[in-house]
Amino acid sequence: MEDPLIFCYKKSEPYQNLKLYITRPKIPSIHCPAIIFFHGAGFTNNKVTPRQFQQHALHFASLGMVTILAEYRPLEVEGRFSPMDSIMNAKSAIRWTRENARDLGVHPNKVVAAGASAGGYLCLCAAMIDQCNDPGDNERISAQPDALIIFNGGVDAKMLIDLFPALEEPLLAASPVTKVKANLPPSLFFHGTDDVNIPIQEVIDFTSNMVDHGNLSILVPFEGLGHGFFNYGNMDNQPYLQTIREMEKFLKGMDFLDEE
Repeated sequence: MEDPLIFCYKKSEPYQNLKLYITRPKIPSIHCPAIIFFHGAGFTNNKVTPRQFQQHALHFASLGMVTILAEYRPLEVEGRFSPMDSIMNAKSAIRWTRENARDLGVHPNKVVAAGASAGGYLCLCAAMIDQCNDPGDNERISAQPDALIIFNGGVDAKMLIDLFPALEEPLLAASPVTKVKANLPPSLFFHGTDDVNIPIQEVIDFTSNMVDHGNLSILVPFEGLGHGFFNYGNMDNQPYLQTIREMEKFLKGMDFLDEE
């Protein structure tokens, strides 16, 4: 595989220079599927960075995907960062990928969004929320992913209101749990049964509602595990390896990966 390429997809205040870290397959083609990873802990100052998904990205690049680690908030900014701006930036990253698909060797209709915790919430918003678009974006380019992979992600924006009381109205309007409808992208959810940050029952109800509306939505529970269980290096990598296997099966089922 080639060394990661670094592209700045947005330059403006307060975002500074938001970057995408892109790894291409060893033998690139002109129509590879792409997967964009959005890290967790995105709305407060935290040590979690795009490197959270580095091992996932390397693995799927080895299988022929273009993998992208996305910054959606400026790491240099201290304190809390608006979820609304983060949604806007996530959408911009997806649009940038499609706009540059030819140069990247990406199939523009095979773009997967994967995210953890806050990053998972952003993936769902990109798929389900019409608002929160950067005025500088070309909205003729879709920001909706073609598939979703969510690691202990938030589905109800109400939980963010205590942190961002001034954003109560826009957050309620950007809550995936209220936006379920038919013809949404296929989705795969990983969630620990002992997650105290985001109770698994919320995700059970959400995925059941997705299925009731005719969508493909799969929940893989991890018994006895909490938030962030899937990170590389945890528990001898057993949860990480299981997520890898489930992701491969999911992506093969959509013809985003070749069957062996």
